[in-house]
Formats: sequence, structure tokens, C-alpha cells
Amino acid sequence: MILSVDGLSFSYRGVPVLEGVTFSVAKGETVALLGPNGTGKTTL
Repeated sequence: MILSVDGLSFSYRGVPVLEGVTFSVAKGETVALLGPNGTGKTTL
């Protein structure tokens, strides 16, 4: 396992940006984060 995230939450100025994010990335996997503006991609 290269990366494992379990239950990650983050708020910016009191506004929830990420809530309960859980995922893992195994060696050799390629991952892309897709979504509209303001959904926490850069924060993650």
C-alpha cells in the first residue's frame, strides 16, 4: 500500500471541505481526482 486515508475531514474557515474521506492507493495504481471547482481536490 502506497497511501491509505481513513475518515479524513477538513474545514476551511468553518466550512467543511472534506468529510469522512476514505480511500487507498496500491503500488502500481494510477489515480485521478475529478470534480467541479470547490469540491476539495486541491485540499486533498
